Amino acid sequence: MSHNVRESNILLCGSSRVGKSTLINAICQENLSNSNQSLNSDTKTIEQYSFESSFNNSTHKTIFWDTPGIESWNEDDIHNYMDSLIEKIHPICMIYCASPGSFALLNHLVWIINECRKKNIFCALVCTNMWSGRNRQIVIDEFCRLLNNVHPQIKSTKEDGIVYYDNVALVTMVNSIEYIDEDFNVNKPQSGIDELIFGIGKCLQRDFMFAWLRTVSHNKSFWKNMSSKLNILFQIPYEKFNNLYQHTESFLDYLFGFDDYQCITNTNTNDTDESIFLDAEMIEMSEDSNKSKLKFIVKSIELSVQLSEVLVKLGAAGVNVAKSETTNEQEIIVTAKFDDDERLMAVYDLCQIINHGQVNCTIID
Repeated sequence: MSHNVRESNILLCGSSRVGKSTLINAICQENLSNSNQSLNSDTKTIEQYSFESSFNNSTHKTIFWDTPGIESWNEDDIHNYMDSLIEKIHPICMIYCASPGSFALLNHLVWIINECRKKNIFCALVCTNMWSGRNRQIVIDEFCRLLNNVHPQIKSTKEDGIVYYDNVALVTMVNSIEYIDEDFNVNKPQSGIDELIFGIGKCLQRDFMFAWLRTVSHNKSFWKNMSSKLNILFQIPYEKFNNLYQHTESFLDYLFGFDDYQCITNTNTNDTDESIFLDAEMIEMSEDSNKSKLKFIVKSIELSVQLSEVLVKLGAAGVNVAKSETTNEQEIIVTAKFDDDERLMAVYDLCQIINHGQVNCTIID
């Protein structure tokens, strides 16, 4: 079996010495290696931080692209640089860092936000080293002011200390490592990292969200501390999620990878990673002891045929297809009978995980 390698890129912006590398180490719970690379002969050198996680026959690599010295560039430089960089790496999001001690009102941040808006790149504006100065709220207020100007149609909301601008941007503050000031006897623990990770993840589109979560697969504190919110986000039964998150990489592999389960993909679409269960709804749960069937509602005959074939491959002893008796003529009922209760439960659980709540699976007599 061939080894599957996936790669995702994250754009990292901000002045030097604002804690960018410390932030990404806290996000990944790894000390990331860094290297330098030039995009081409006409652009400045960019610093990379890379991280890999592997499970079975797949490896996911995340590269953080840090943009040094960007604050001193003019508008043309910013546009040319961002266009070239984004075209090269297609980032899943942009993280901009500023700290209370170094923040300045810089027009280049407006240019970056506008570039991200044009190219549908999610922006996370983060006040790092939040305890290092008294101006942290000024940083947050300025971030919000800039986003209000770029996205005047969006009304911001606040949750868990994060200001959200729909699914296009967020603003928050973090303390990436423990902060100690011996002169004033101040000791502040790491804070805000788990909330930032979750905030970015829940705002990203499906494929980008899972790439982002792959990046934090080694961050055990995140998966533990945010388990209740992740359980709601994925719409997986809480007790099932608690069993799965302790094996994060395996969980993520089952959640969206399915590299070894090509039979459950919709072969009539261009996107072979898309499960046909996303277009099916399972109905009618029974608490009786004889649990031998799974029942689905689908929207077309074509999909019912594909689903039937998949269910047989997954161990169904027989599949029945019939038109729904409801007034909705587009609905087709697919009923699969299983002789093996363990196989039935495995398919039931599989459907729940694949669909993240988009399928309501039911066991019936």
